[in-house]
Parts: sequence; structure tokens; C-alpha cells
Amino acid sequence: MSVQAAPRRAARPAVNRRLVISIALRTLLVVAAFAWVILLVVVPNTFLLLYSLWENNFGTVEHHWNIDNYRSLYDSLVFRVLVERTFVLALIASSVAFAVAYPLAYLVVRRFGRYKTIAALLILLPLWVSYLMRVFAWRIILGETGVLNKFLITTGITDRPSGAFIYSRTAVVMTLAYVAIPYVFLASYVALDRIPPHLFEASGDCGASGWRTFRHVIWPLTRPGALVGFALGFLLAFGDYVTPALVGGLSGTMLGSIVLQEFGTANDWPQGAAIGIAIMVIGLTFLAVVAFFARVEGQIE
Repeated sequence: MSVQAAPRRAARPAVNRRLVISIALRTLLVVAAFAWVILLVVVPNTFLLLYSLWENNFGTVEHHWNIDNYRSLYDSLVFRVLVERTFVLALIASSVAFAVAYPLAYLVVRRFGRYKTIAALLILLPLWVSYLMRVFAWRIILGETGVLNKFLITTGITDRPSGAFIYSRTAVVMTLAYVAIPYVFLASYVALDRIPPHLFEASGDCGASGWRTFRHVIWPLTRPGALVGFALGFLLAFGDYVTPALVGGLSGTMLGSIVLQEFGTANDWPQGAAIGIAIMVIGLTFLAVVAFFARVEGQIE
């Protein structure tokens, strides 16, 4: 009995050490994650909120607590117009990106077989290029001396360069949609790739058409991931300031451009912080609405 019990007693300290190490590693990961969130999310946004409650006195920030910055935004007709324009442009751009990215993700998952990973990486390739360079590329394409105008002149469609393609809301929507497509595609691809192949076969064996399979099998399973991609595309477009500055012109000015001006040329940090907080509130509200409709649709089905 003593001979058999000795190995068991010797094994217990080893098991206890592994358990302690496992708990310590998990605790370290949790602490690191919380520290990351606090340092990169909570602290900067807290300072942004504090600045929005302070006062600007000819370029000098004075720590006088007030809500005048928000009151001026509420009373400003220009701000309300920019909010409406930014929301509409971001919504259209994210919708266009979703209309392109979701079917593209379905095609890659269902038709490319073992090469789907390579195809997905090729579609995500623009993410490896600088964001500024991607936007500037569209300026080169749509400009008066750009690729599109040269093509129209070469083919004889027009006899002179046209300035209708650049510095417009259409150019802003096209560029924002292009920028958002990889993000929407990635979320949709992950959601579609998780569907077990036998569900498609079972749906076909039951006599369901392609549309019924999509309506009752594919979309319910991929809706959360697809809506995450759509919301991500919207948030990227809603807070963007590079695209309106390069291809938007006056008619394509958005809220992000005003934030840049307040923190830069105007040197009014409290007002810029107030606009930044307003952008975050609108973005979070949009996320809440998307999540609500996704849950309601799921309950109806």
C-alpha cells in the first residue's frame, strides 16, 4: 500500500504547480487586457470628455466647467446640417460596401474551395497599403488629369477633362465604400466560413431553392457577423476626415473635417472635443439600433 501511495503523493505537487501556473497565466492575460483597454480607450476618452467641458479663451484652455460647447452645437444649424450629411453619406457608403462585400464573401467561401484563403487574402490586400495612399489613389483616378478623364478623352466620349468626378459627395461615397469593403468582407467571410457544409446539402435534399436556403439557413446564421461588418463600415465612414479632405471639397465636408479644423487651425480644443464626443454618441447609438433590429429579426424568425 505504501509503495502505491508514494507516486500519488509525489504527483500532487506537480498537479498543483500546473494549476497555479495556469491560474497565474489567465490572471496575467486578464490584467493585461484590462490595462490595454484602460490605457488606450478609457483614459483618452476621459480626457476628451474633460476637454469638452472646459472653456476656450483665445486659444488657451481654461478649466472652467460648463456645457457651453454642447449648447453651441445644439444651437448651430451648420452642425445639424453636417450631422445629417455625414450620417447619410456614411450610411450610403456602408450599404454599398455591404452590397459588394457580402456576396463576394459568399462567392469566395462557396466557390473557391481550398483556394478560398488565398482569395480572401488577395481581397484584403488593400489593408496592407497606407490608408492615406488608398484614398489618394482615388483622387488620382477621379481628378481632371486622372485615369478616368484620360480614358473618356481617349475613347472620344468627351473632348475635355471633366471636374464632375472629383470634389463631390459621389466621390466621397465611392471612396468611403472602397475603404470599408475589406472590413465588411472580413466579417462576412468569417461568418459564412463557419457554416457547416452539410447544412447546404440538407437544405437541398429537402427541396429548398437557393433563395429559401439563403433566407432560412445562410442569413440567420451569418446575420450577426454581417451586421458587425456593416456597422464597422459605417463607423469608419462616419468618423473619417481624410476622404472628405482629399476628394470631397466643400459639398463633401463631414464632421471629421470639422474636428480636424477645431484641433488645428481654430485651436479650439474644447469645441473639437465636444464634436468628437458627439460623434462617439451617434456611433454608439447607431450600434445599439443595429443590435436591436438584429435581435428583433432573429426573434421574428
